[in-house]
Amino acid sequence: MFGKKTYLVFVAVVIVTLAFDATARAQSPAASRDDDPVVSASEKIRSTVERRAAIADRVLAASRLLNESKVARKQGELERAISHLQQAEALANEIEPSERSYLSDELVRAIAIERDALSPGQPAIQTPASDEQKGGAFLRPALARYSVYRESITRILREENLPPELLAVAMIESGLNPLALSRKGARGIWQFMPATAERYGLAVNATDDHRTHPEHSTRAAARYLHDLYRQFGDWKLALAGYNWGEDKVQKVIKRTGIRDFDDMSRRGLLPHQTREYVPTVLAVWAWLKESRVVLR
Repeated sequence: MFGKKTYLVFVAVVIVTLAFDATARAQSPAASRDDDPVVSASEKIRSTVERRAAIADRVLAASRLLNESKVARKQGELERAISHLQQAEALANEIEPSERSYLSDELVRAIAIERDALSPGQPAIQTPASDEQKGGAFLRPALARYSVYRESITRILREENLPPELLAVAMIESGLNPLALSRKGARGIWQFMPATAERYGLAVNATDDHRTHPEHSTRAAARYLHDLYRQFGDWKLALAGYNWGEDKVQKVIKRTGIRDFDDMSRRGLLPHQTREYVPTVLAVWAWLKESRVVLR
């Protein structure tokens, strides 16, 4: 149901959604720039929005060049393919490591794969490696699998009285791949670790691993997410708990008394991956909701 350019559009939508979200939060009454903390905060947010917009432009432009490189390679036009790929690499390299996200890292990985296809054995730009970083940004395969799993996943989420847009979690966690397996042992669409899977009634053994069963794992994930929301009373903290572990988030709350994800992030109380993960999921959530694709 998706056209060839949908992945590029989706990448742009996710990043720009984050920017618009920040812009909305920046609105405030007029005040003195010198002594009004709201105005000061708004200026910082505006700067962040502009930076994210510039990054979004680079990611989108690099993605287009990458696709043009692939087309040229398949047509046997290797010089043109290499030229487009070099331009894509240059744009990707302009993104500072501190500004990278799941989406930009996926772009870097895709460029590396194409570089290897063009010149096997040649060095490519490196992706920051992390055992904690799951296959969250594999949005192109997620879109390819979307029509297969959308109906069953959203049906179960509704049956468990959860927002159907929580499909965003599965898209970020695994790209909706039932066989996805992380280096730490998380598996399936919802990337359950064995202990959590068994806690929510999923069989986990060599011959019968229900983490790879889309409906069984979705039912378990829905109940887990419901419990996280009941524990924290806030979807941002619930998602942080899903990514980092609810016990770790709870310890931060107990130690600091802070129960606000944004405040925790500003104070550096959460790992970088979790600080990136939650807004990325929420951006996809917003896209799903605003485009009404999960409501059809």
